[in-house]
Amino acid sequence: MTGTGRSHRDGEERAAVHGAAPVRELLRLRPGARVVPDATGATRIYAGQRGTFLGALTPDQSAVLEVLGGGAADEESLLAGVRGRVAEPDLSRVRELVRRLRAHGWLSVTLTAGRTRLLTFRPLGPAAPPPAGSPAAPDPAGLRLSRFAVLRADTSGMVLESPLTHSAVELHDAGLVGLLASLAAPATRDAAAAGPHTVAWPEAVPAVLGALARQGFLVPRDGGHEREFRYAQWAPHELLFHSRSRDGRHDAPFGGTRWAEGAADPLPAVRPPFGGPVVPLPRADLEDLRANDMTLTEVLEDRRSLRRHDDTAPLTLTRLGEFLYRCARNRGVHGDGKQELGDRPYPSGGRSHELEIYPLVERVDGVPPGLYHYDPERHVLELVTRPGPAVRRLSEMSRLTAQMSSPPQVAFLVTARFGRVMWKYSAMGYAMTLKHVGVLYQVMYGVATAMGLAGCALGSGDSDAFAAATGLPWETESTVGEFLLGSRAAQDV
Repeated sequence: MTGTGRSHRDGEERAAVHGAAPVRELLRLRPGARVVPDATGATRIYAGQRGTFLGALTPDQSAVLEVLGGGAADEESLLAGVRGRVAEPDLSRVRELVRRLRAHGWLSVTLTAGRTRLLTFRPLGPAAPPPAGSPAAPDPAGLRLSRFAVLRADTSGMVLESPLTHSAVELHDAGLVGLLASLAAPATRDAAAAGPHTVAWPEAVPAVLGALARQGFLVPRDGGHEREFRYAQWAPHELLFHSRSRDGRHDAPFGGTRWAEGAADPLPAVRPPFGGPVVPLPRADLEDLRANDMTLTEVLEDRRSLRRHDDTAPLTLTRLGEFLYRCARNRGVHGDGKQELGDRPYPSGGRSHELEIYPLVERVDGVPPGLYHYDPERHVLELVTRPGPAVRRLSEMSRLTAQMSSPPQVAFLVTARFGRVMWKYSAMGYAMTLKHVGVLYQVMYGVATAMGLAGCALGSGDSDAFAAATGLPWETESTVGEFLLGSRAAQDV
């Protein structure tokens, strides 16, 4: 670590290595790795859901796993540890196993200078070849931090990540943060040279930069390969979200871990009422629909995004009730012993059914204008708030997004009660929610087509305006989709 009160021994160590290559690599098994022998005598290594078959190991290779599982070791101490366990080890077999472990992402690598730990590369999966364009001999003035790199706080301290890399970097020396900041500044040799002097071991900087560049965290200052369309098409947050919401490029808990069990109660399958006045909705006659509705092929082939509404013959309460009944009513609540599970006309991963529908009514015969919540259990509209600045802002946002000349008759604001999925799922919960929005859109499009109504999904909306209109905390329940509905204009019939 950096500090102002360095000991005399630190100075001696610095002097002893000054002018030489001061950086050493310390290896150890990655966090969470488990070495498991099977009945046949073969060995496997696991971490979470990922594993590698190592086969039948020789005694000296088994000793390698013992040493690396017990703590960090450089090559000299690793070989000493193996020799202490096995007489006359075969060093070629030892080095071959270390190479395999490193290539398959089972070894964390810590760079040290003297007794100072600088940083640790924590593997997230099998090692990949360095990205094209990675500089082999880094010059600080010629490098910058990749635009995809993210520096954040973690339980281990500051961690550097990127969706383009197969490792995360734990920064142990606080001076490295300043060094990275200097590499994000405009290209001047003075600026790039200033950063290293804040690091505990300035002479180690070239080796540190070289390691970061080879892993893809640093790129040529002119942008290099990041200008290629395959990279340029991504905003940094989008690519990070893509990489972290699927397995393979992170080491975080993933999937249905039920991580919140015992820490928080799961949310009920049906949202509690707001307590406002309600508008009962007519129910659809499903038997009649089964006999007389359009076929699936007709619905799929006739579906269109229609943005024109006939305000001379607007949507009615009966038609609105049928639409919501067919799309989103709650057909039942079940339990799995852990949490309540919903059942609605559209599928939902884990039966979470976290999506809620808030009809923003502008022009519907039988329903006063305002923002409502659709209660899928009681099949009623519950008034949340009457027209006001926030509601008008939501309505205008929908109109402008759809490029309509007048406000939509109804804008369904689709929210997610995030805790319904986040309580159970690790890392993938929000991605699952967005998939559910797409599923709901398709059901809404199909029902609107079958009913002869004008339906249109929107690509985005104003979550802050929704929070202002409802008073709901943005991080607890927020809009994730919008769908417009109205009577068809004559030219679209």
